[in-house]
Amino acid sequence: MDLTTLITACALTVDPKIMHALIWHQSGGEPWSFSVSGQRHPQVLRSMGDAVSAARETHPDVAIRLGLAGLPGTPQSVSATMFAPCSNIAAAARQIAQLAELCKTSSRSKDDPIHCAVAAYHGSWERPDNGFADAVRATVAKDDAPDFEMPAEAGIETAAVVSSRQPAPHETTPAAPPSLPDDDDRARQSSLFPALAKPSDRSPNDHRGSDRAPSDEQKADAANSRLTVTQPPADALFVPRSVRRSASGRKDDIPKF
Repeated sequence: MDLTTLITACALTVDPKIMHALIWHQSGGEPWSFSVSGQRHPQVLRSMGDAVSAARETHPDVAIRLGLAGLPGTPQSVSATMFAPCSNIAAAARQIAQLAELCKTSSRSKDDPIHCAVAAYHGSWERPDNGFADAVRATVAKDDAPDFEMPAEAGIETAAVVSSRQPAPHETTPAAPPSLPDDDDRARQSSLFPALAKPSDRSPNDHRGSDRAPSDEQKADAANSRLTVTQPPADALFVPRSVRRSASGRKDDIPKF
């Protein structure tokens, strides 16, 4: 999956172009990265597990930013969900959207609440990072944030996909066994026995022999004669694997760990 597709699917509250520019300037598009306050470049790890472990081992008193969009956190709060690309982007977009609403009522917005929100997101409300917001705005104006393939394991979280899909036929909860049908129902369900007339007010002597109720053996055979349709096996959930991002999409100055 390419970065643009991922952002479009997950950043539902902020313009995808703004999130794309923010991600490029924050992490260079590296999902398994985090930055530490006071350090110029983010640390880039080889897997989500490595990134979680390294971030948790950071000094507990420093502020860190996690994943593609630089989600703010502390070493004690780090979890795999915070690095998961779609969750990371969605959470960052929600925070920016909320800050934009605050900026609309603030004198600092200068008629551009998104610039105000990005500055507050990357810095703080008291100390906004206007330089970062300027860089994001310039990249949006030029529309030059690079696009590239995400690592195969950095796609939209499959757990959310699995939980939202309809259950396959063989996964449905079995229904309670039906009760033994009466004569009319049995006649509609099976062609082996005709429907029998319901009892009337006539004398027993007026009934013909063919109107006699079937024996218990016939009832059991009729109940067992209903056909059961075998449900076909459901196709397995297919999750495509994308290729690794090309070397041309990396920032050369981001160190690998």
